[in-house]
Amino acid sequence: MNMDLLVSVLGMTATRLPILVALAISVVWVIDTPRSTVRDVALWSLVLLAVATVAGLVLNLVPMWMVQQGNYASIRSLSMWLGVGHFVLGLLNAFSLVLLVWAMTRALRARNAPAAG
Repeated sequence: MNMDLLVSVLGMTATRLPILVALAISVVWVIDTPRSTVRDVALWSLVLLAVATVAGLVLNLVPMWMVQQGNYASIRSLSMWLGVGHFVLGLLNAFSLVLLVWAMTRALRARNAPAAG
């Protein structure tokens, strides 16, 4: 691995590090709540967001690695597939965000529900 590629990889990883740290903290907070469907959905959404973040990092590294290898012809043919991959990751991020907001609204509604009496 070339030093320029290593620096690029570290730089790309550093830009995603705050998101990954925030997701890790969020998982710890959610795990500390009582077991429920809302908790499970929140955990799944956080895990999906983390997977999408790491997968996005990997997808961005593929063309850099191919350029470093001098494999320019493959980059052209692979660009459509990388675009599809980024689109799928965008859908995964959107789905995860909707799940997380659903869990939050369910938890807030349950917390503010009037006591039966």
